[in-house]
Amino acid sequence: MSVKTINGDAAWRRTLAPALAFAFGTFLSPYLSAQATDVKLTTLRSPTGSLPFSSPALGVKGTIRPMPGDRFELVVIALGDKTIAAEVRQFVLVSASGLSYAPVAIGGGPDLIVPLDCVPLGLEVGQILPSEAILSVKRVSATSLRIDARAGVTIALVYQLPEGDRLRSLKLPDGRELDLER
Repeated sequence: MSVKTINGDAAWRRTLAPALAFAFGTFLSPYLSAQATDVKLTTLRSPTGSLPFSSPALGVKGTIRPMPGDRFELVVIALGDKTIAAEVRQFVLVSASGLSYAPVAIGGGPDLIVPLDCVPLGLEVGQILPSEAILSVKRVSATSLRIDARAGVTIALVYQLPEGDRLRSLKLPDGRELDLER
């Protein structure tokens, strides 16, 4: 039987699709559920005004301020024994109205943030945290930054959103959502 005949046979697709779904669900569910407990929300704060930043590696320091009518939300998560390697914009803050916001700054803790605009193209900025865990961010294009966070890392993410928006959740790169409703 040729590949063309197999792909064209509707009965074959009806039998194989449920079998594959069952196999993936059965064999991957322990791994997926283990991931679900691996990231914990440690801090959720609405800082008033500006936030200081400093990056000796980049030779920059200063403050970031929200635009008029906006506010910052500082979300800090702690990784367990897994690493995360993902696009920074995949850490999405979701408001109660369903609007999504990408981070404007990231770091290994609330006092270690670096605005994403400060990371030059092609450069990797790393932080060795007090726990000796490593967090690094690399700009791979004008609009894309990758984060590599080792096990035990704390990740601080800063979001800018309108004053009146209430928070619903933080969507993680693997699709899970951490509840942020207050």
